[in-house]
Order: sequence, then structure tokens, then C-alpha cells
Amino acid sequence: MQETILDKAVPFFLGLALIEFIWGRRKSVYRWNDSVSDLATGILYSFTGVIITLGAILLYDKIRIYYSVQSLFHLGDFPSSSPLIKTAEGWQFNLESFLAWTFVLIAVDFIYYWFHRATHEIHFLWACHVTHHSSEEFNLTVALRQSMFQRIFEYAFNLPLALLGIPWWMFFICHGILKIYQFWVHTRLIGKLGWMEKVLLTPSHHRVHHGRDPEYLDKNHGGILILWDRWFGTYTEEKKEPIYGLTEPLPTFNPIWANLHVYISLWNLVKATPSWKDKLLLLIKKPDWRPDSLGGEKKVPEINRSTYTKFDPTISSSRKVYGVLQFVVLAGLSVYLLKLIKLGKISLALYSGFGLWFLFAFLSLGLVWNGRTKMEKWEVLKFVLLGVLVWNLK
Repeated sequence: MQETILDKAVPFFLGLALIEFIWGRRKSVYRWNDSVSDLATGILYSFTGVIITLGAILLYDKIRIYYSVQSLFHLGDFPSSSPLIKTAEGWQFNLESFLAWTFVLIAVDFIYYWFHRATHEIHFLWACHVTHHSSEEFNLTVALRQSMFQRIFEYAFNLPLALLGIPWWMFFICHGILKIYQFWVHTRLIGKLGWMEKVLLTPSHHRVHHGRDPEYLDKNHGGILILWDRWFGTYTEEKKEPIYGLTEPLPTFNPIWANLHVYISLWNLVKATPSWKDKLLLLIKKPDWRPDSLGGEKKVPEINRSTYTKFDPTISSSRKVYGVLQFVVLAGLSVYLLKLIKLGKISLALYSGFGLWFLFAFLSLGLVWNGRTKMEKWEVLKFVLLGVLVWNLK
């Protein structure tokens, strides 16, 4: 259900991004290399989401059926009907259902705040969220820059809702509303919004969240409501335009590396740490924490705004055109395959094969935008493998 809501919203997302691109040309809000990387990570997020979401629904419903308070204490079902019901006399308002839906939406937002905060304060969870922060830009395509693995942990945080007997589809609708709301706050073109700044998450709040300035780190984690940050001590007001991205910028437009680099770094840190206690602490403490054996806690470097430059390798115009066209082809193919799997017209094995091919294809595309020379052999191999997979669709 959540996927259906988000699927329907995608054309509006892309349309709004186009409007922002036109509106923000004077401020250089977009760069082709960065936005293609954003959208590529979004496609990979969608690909893994099919399997992750299916597994989450099965687990969630098992917990709701066998372990919820309703099943354990023989209580009535959680109210999940529509607040507006059409009858022969016309539309009727159901207060109980309205309160139930409002409760679930607020509960989903509250859980998201703590999940989001945990991804900034626990190293192994940061690894599944860092992808979203690795862009040095801040625009609507960055909203689509999501990790292939984040949903695994995000859904796990929401399993307590199953214990309350809340139907999985009710949770997914409210979670979808949360995700749709979060899209519009990824913009530099909207200033502060008066009274909304006191209650709701706004673009100003979220710009702070994406800032790598020391005073902005790990602030403003809210999804819809900024109240959680105000109440739990993680709120900071935007005082100046942030520098966006990671404290150690990611020097690549490769969407695969954007998903994996912290996992690899964390694995190397754990291997290099002799103490088993410190190995565990590396996983659960903040990302900048290091044991004494590795030199102690990392210091966040100050930003020299006068010398700071974004990663932006120079490539030829023909390579830019090729990179954009290749992305358009990959995006179109991904939409087609997602439609096939949802309609049950492709086997899970073949879908997984295409998923692996997409990993290789986006790896190759990232090398194009990084300015890598002598790409021809990788591109030839990519299209040969695609031909084999397409042949198996018949």
C-alpha cells in the first residue's frame, strides 16, 4: 500500500524538481552529475524495497495476528475504517476512525524521529542513512537519494505498532504520508514560514539537518513535526546557509559506493580494533567515536568557506550527454521491471538478476560522471549482459 502511494507521487516529485530546476537556475541549485547520482540511488532504493517491503509485511502481520494486545487479551480490532463513510443519506463522519488514523500518523512520526535520531547517533545505523546525506547539494532530487538498506531498520523500529494491533496497510499509508511530506522540505528556495516553524518540519529546519557545519550536526530529526526536536533537545534554528554533505565529503558520483562506503569503513575499523569490547562499541556509539587504540574520538574539522570547493570533475560535453541518456534508459527500464514484478509477470530470480545488472550499470554510470577514461569495455559488457537478461524475459 505504501509503495502504491509513493508510486503515484513520483510524477509529482519529478514535476516539482523540474520547476525547482527552472526557478533556481540563478542560484545553481542543480548539477547534472549530482542529480543523476541522487536519482540513481533512488532507483536502487526502489529495487531493494520490493523484497524488503514484502518481508516486512509478512513479519509485521505475524506479530499483529499472534502477539498484539488484541490477540493476547481478546480485545476488539483496532479501528481502521475510513473517517468518511458514504451512506444512502450521504457522507458521514466517524470520529472514532478519525482519532485512530490521527493516532497512527502521530505514532509513525514519533517513531520516525527516534529512528532518524538513532541513525545519526549509532554507527551501524548511520551506515544505512549516510547515503541520504552524501550529496553536497540540497534540492528536491536529494530527497530521492536513499539507501538500499535503510528500510530494513526503519521497518524494524515500527514493529511496536503491530503489537498495538494496527493493520499493516494502515501503518504503510501513514508511513507513505510521512515520506511524501518529507519530499518538499528538501529545497533552498523556500525561506522561513512563520508560525509553521514552531510546529512543522520546514525547509529551513531540514537545511540545518543536512548541514555539515559543526553547530548544525545531528539536529532537526523530525519527519512531519518539529515538536519532537524542540521537546527532546535536538532543535537548532537556521542562522546561516549550511555547507551541505558529510564532514568528510564523498569524492564520487558512484551510487553503489554511496551505499556501501561506511559499511566498508566500519568493517575495517572493527578489524583493526584488538579489544572485543571496543569492536562492539564501534558499532553502537556515535560515528565519530574511536577507541584509544585507534587514536580516540575523531574531531570534526572546521570549514573554511573561502577555500571550500565541491567535488566536480571536469568531463566533456559528449560524455555528459552520454551520461544523461544512459540514465534515462536505466530509469525507463527500472520502471518497466518494477511494474512487471508488481504484476507478477517476472520471476523473483530473474528480477534479482536484473537487480545485480543494475548494480553493475550504475557502477559504470558513476565512473562516467567521475571522469574515468577508457570506459568502452565496461559499457560493452553492460549491454551484452542486458541482452542476455532481456532474452530471458521472452
